[in-house]
Amino acid sequence: MIIGSNITKSFTGEPILDNISFKIGNNKKVALVGKNGCGKSTLFNVITGNYEYEKGSIKIESEVVGYIPQELSFEDEMVGEFLEKRLENSWDFYKVEKLVEDLEFTNFDQYQEIKTMSEGQKMKLKILETLLTDPTVLLIDEPTNHLDIEGILWFEKYVKNLDKTVLMISHDREFLNNTVDEIWEIENKKLLVFVGNYDDYKEQKLKLIDKWNEDYVRFVRKKHQLETLLENVRKIKDGKKRGTAVSSAKKRIDREIEGNKKEKYVNKKMNQVNFETGITHSKLMIRFDDVTKTYKDKPVFENMSFELRGGEKVWLLGPNGAGKSTIVKMIMGVEQATSGEVKIGENLKIGYFAQKQTHLDFEQNIHDFFVKETGCFYYDAFGLLGKFMFEKKDLTKKVGELSPGQRARFAFALFAYKNYDMLILDEPDNHLDIDTKEVLEDSLRNYKGTLLLISHDRFFVERLGTDSIMYLRDGEIVKE
Repeated sequence: MIIGSNITKSFTGEPILDNISFKIGNNKKVALVGKNGCGKSTLFNVITGNYEYEKGSIKIESEVVGYIPQELSFEDEMVGEFLEKRLENSWDFYKVEKLVEDLEFTNFDQYQEIKTMSEGQKMKLKILETLLTDPTVLLIDEPTNHLDIEGILWFEKYVKNLDKTVLMISHDREFLNNTVDEIWEIENKKLLVFVGNYDDYKEQKLKLIDKWNEDYVRFVRKKHQLETLLENVRKIKDGKKRGTAVSSAKKRIDREIEGNKKEKYVNKKMNQVNFETGITHSKLMIRFDDVTKTYKDKPVFENMSFELRGGEKVWLLGPNGAGKSTIVKMIMGVEQATSGEVKIGENLKIGYFAQKQTHLDFEQNIHDFFVKETGCFYYDAFGLLGKFMFEKKDLTKKVGELSPGQRARFAFALFAYKNYDMLILDEPDNHLDIDTKEVLEDSLRNYKGTLLLISHDRFFVERLGTDSIMYLRDGEIVKE
């Protein structure tokens, strides 16, 4: 059992976790949710001992904790070399073989260079490494970000049947519905606990918000009543009686108002983004004619043909490594076809949201980088970034100081500055919290231009409303 009691953790004097308590064990499956930057990864680091904290205590009783971080990093070596370093003896490799079977790691190759593995393979390798320590509790940060649809379905089944306690940070709503027994939410530096899956959590949270707002209404009514009472007793002419009554009224205000303040619930969200486009539905946007693409004489796909027209919203689906990002790079002119023709419609403005924000300068502060990239006026940037939930005090932070979710939101602020006729979104929902996903879903659902979407979040895709699916597998594409 892991027991946290009254934990407070601050950065630069400002609490991010304030007097929180929790208990987890007995093979329970728990999701940790909350807005980007609210302290989810901080709580993980507190539990694992990576961060010290100012107040409270954590007891880890008869548990071994394994941690799988959000951003995976490996040395430049082969899989077998990597794993042998984590074994007490090289002849213990049978443990690896057993775990490979348990993880259904069908394409496992101990002689493969790790850098050539897909993100899904790397995720399984990280799980394998962690399981070699025989943990009883697993902390996993955003596991579905590295997996394709097939990988997520496998991981859902694996987590549900795993004979270990699991605490996961995740914003994949369908995944949460299929895996967890409990949801913890960090909000306003506090930890709220909800029993059940994501749908149960949403229902319970709405009821809790109603209760908070009812408490606030009663608080305001009581405050008004006591303030009116104080004003009335001050009008008593008898000085002795007036003094006693005023003292009594002030004590009631201190006890019932000052010592019991309530606030109206305010859910701060990113503003909806409005993209404008005048492209007609008949206009040709993209056409692939018998396109073949090879890397080092190995074909990614051969003789591929498809086209996109104005206003279409298409979900580009396929396993990791199938060539989805290659198609996008060819549309953007970053990669060239080995043979065949890639035709782009005339006079188009195409916006590309990349999965990894490698174009961001981590050393520049948020405000200066935004002004430089967009060309907007200095003071306009404050309001524009405010719509994406960046407060004025945040704008002096370096881009590299943002959490992965905050960086994704910042990248989307840059991306959304211009109006595009076509949007190409490569995993835009990765790292975003649920509230921001919902705003993005609404924005994209109302978008009148052409959309080509790569995503493995089934809930996200369903809510924004795609017209068709292009399924890419084994070098072939089928549009349905």
